[in-house]
Amino acid sequence: MEKILQFTSYLNDVFRHINAPIVAWDTEWRVTISNKAFARMSGHSEPEIIGHPLAVLFPAENRSDSLKEIERASGGEGLVEIPIVRKDGAVRVGLWSISTIYGGPGGEPLITVASGQDITERKQFDAQIIHAHKMEAIGTLAGGIAHDFNNVLQGISGYTQLLLMRKAHDDPDRDYLGQIEELIQVTTKLVGQLLIFSRKAEKKVRLLDLNREVARIMKPLMRMILRMISLEMNLSDDLKQINMDQAQLELVIMNLVVNASDAMPDGGRLVIETKNAELDDSYCRGHVGAVRGRYVLLKVSDNGCGMDSETREHIFEPFYTTRKISKGTGLGLAIVYGIIKDYNGYITCSSEPGQGTVFEVYFPAGEGAESGGDRPVEDEGVTAGQGSSGTILVVDDEKSILEIACDILTQYGYRTLTAESGEDALELYEAKGDQIDLVILDIGMPGMGGHRCFEELLRIDPAIKVIITTGYSTSRKVDEMLEAGAAGFIGKPYRLVDMVKKVQGVLEGR
Repeated sequence: MEKILQFTSYLNDVFRHINAPIVAWDTEWRVTISNKAFARMSGHSEPEIIGHPLAVLFPAENRSDSLKEIERASGGEGLVEIPIVRKDGAVRVGLWSISTIYGGPGGEPLITVASGQDITERKQFDAQIIHAHKMEAIGTLAGGIAHDFNNVLQGISGYTQLLLMRKAHDDPDRDYLGQIEELIQVTTKLVGQLLIFSRKAEKKVRLLDLNREVARIMKPLMRMILRMISLEMNLSDDLKQINMDQAQLELVIMNLVVNASDAMPDGGRLVIETKNAELDDSYCRGHVGAVRGRYVLLKVSDNGCGMDSETREHIFEPFYTTRKISKGTGLGLAIVYGIIKDYNGYITCSSEPGQGTVFEVYFPAGEGAESGGDRPVEDEGVTAGQGSSGTILVVDDEKSILEIACDILTQYGYRTLTAESGEDALELYEAKGDQIDLVILDIGMPGMGGHRCFEELLRIDPAIKVIITTGYSTSRKVDEMLEAGAAGFIGKPYRLVDMVKKVQGVLEGR
């Protein structure tokens, strides 16, 4: 008997020291056993939980669902995910294997045992991966939409400009056409914001002092935000510089500050901090998209209304907003996200309802100015004039853009040929290349596309003059084509006179 008691004591000791959370309950759903691993997970020691209803371990909002899942799993249904609410109120997710032990003369159940593992961090990491993939997909979609939208805007703008050219200065229709042009400019800016989010926008990168930029931008912003908001700035003295486009950095700071201001309509406290930071392997393992290295941290905190988990999940998505329709487009934080990702930075947001919000933006520390695709869109000092000559091949899959380009070029004395695809352009150039002085080539076409078409045109005629155009503003492909020998670039939607200036400049070697 003594040996049996010793063995039982030994088994109990082993059970309590097993490194997997274990908890058991009787037929009245009262906890009868728990081990040290479960105590670490739940925050409840064995004396604190033994004899209490099992249901107190589950979050109140899904308590009944958890009990139903346990009943189902205890019949041999396999593993089940059930959250446990800790003593301090935090929620941990467990993956449990549940078994019911039967005994007695009638074979009735005696006790149910759940053993499992804490998968909270794994669930959070999986959610980060899914969110990162979703944001990448949304960025690709936004870029494609912006490109197509710019093609449409080019058509609307082009026809509007052609009509204005044909109207007398006192024609009453000019006012309406002018209004259309203004709306086109507003829409172009909106599309430009989508391009920033999709990381296909033009930028001019140079070394910047983040402290200086924050101080510069906050002066006008403080006149815009409520007087009841107190501003505190804690800027590190030994801050490293960062490589960024100044206008895009301004957008990041401005959007974060305005967002914080809007969260405090009755006043509050806004804190802006900067400091050098280093992200190590441990941090990166828990934060999808973060890369090990040295950074400059911009931290923007408020003690405003805060956000729930549902809102936090969507804040970086384009057009998602909790504001009234008249109060914004929902692109502010999407732009911030796109800019930070484009510079290989990292951004986090922590917030709870009624507890304020903290954004942390990590900019890679800069070591020298880099080129970021800074390309002039138009040549200054080139004036449009009559008497031009030459044959121009216009290649675009949008018929309206072909019609508009041919119309304006013909007005300035050029002969035109058109092709609606890269394949058609190559066939036409092989047949009439000796008559063509210049090609205006759209990059974003179906089929072989503009990039491959350009490569084939160079193979046919290494001295060919090509102006490339796209609704993506600038992109890596634009840079590659300019470096490979393209004569110029103009982004859609463009003014027709600017396109003519570009053509004249290229043909005259300017």
